[in-house]
Amino acid sequence: MRSSVRQIKSRQFKLIGISIAAIVLGSLDAILVAKEIQSKDNKEVIVIHNKEIPLAEKEALIILPGLGDSKKGRNNQKLYFENVGYDLFIPDYIDKESFQATVKKFTQFFEDQKLNEYKKVHVFSYILGSWTINTFINNQGAQNISTIIYDRSPLQELAPRVISERIPRIGRMVSGDIIEDFSKINYPPIFNDEMHIGIIIESKATPLLRMFRKTVMSYGSIDWSNLDMSQSYDELIYTRLNHDEMYYSFDEIGEDILEFIKHSKFRATSRNTPFKWDPFEK
Repeated sequence: MRSSVRQIKSRQFKLIGISIAAIVLGSLDAILVAKEIQSKDNKEVIVIHNKEIPLAEKEALIILPGLGDSKKGRNNQKLYFENVGYDLFIPDYIDKESFQATVKKFTQFFEDQKLNEYKKVHVFSYILGSWTINTFINNQGAQNISTIIYDRSPLQELAPRVISERIPRIGRMVSGDIIEDFSKINYPPIFNDEMHIGIIIESKATPLLRMFRKTVMSYGSIDWSNLDMSQSYDELIYTRLNHDEMYYSFDEIGEDILEFIKHSKFRATSRNTPFKWDPFEK
């Protein structure tokens, strides 16, 4: 009898752990995402259009997911961006061992796919992806990278620190050692004298940050009207979305991403002032 009770409690603990882990990663599919992130299967997406055209005459779009990466997110990205005129690359580049290993893995992907041979390369990056692409550029140079659109968040960028301080075991269970490693790395800025840079700012807190609101608030207040993103840029806009929603709401942000790639500016109708709300309540 006692053994059965222990087994039930053990299963309950595992389910709770997986559910919290999914929230940590910014996912809507709790169990599936927790399992998928731990899978060793290659998840990269590569869509090449018309292989008869030389790479030097084509343009490529790289999407760099973050720790909220999932099959569902990649499917959404592929569905929206696979037929917009660019060869599409979504690399499986995150190494659970460390941030430096992650940068090394992306660097190898860039070389293996001969991305330096394209006429132009455009990048849309989530948070970990932004740290990665900037470190890559600081190490390797801008090469043929023409455009970067960053998904940035003064709130969500605190998530690795929150996880490492409040739920470190769950963080390591799902993301490995990179979660703590990443929490200690300052944003590595690049300068936009050689490329066009746009920033999309998330304006709502994810379930994880709402769960640990007091911890987040203890790190200091955020002046949404005067954000210091430690990054030079051409244009910055605000979206009502939180970090979870940025992985599937391309009906809201997709046009801005494509507009910036094509014209080096966001849509005229995009919001360039912060929302007047409590990001933890929306």
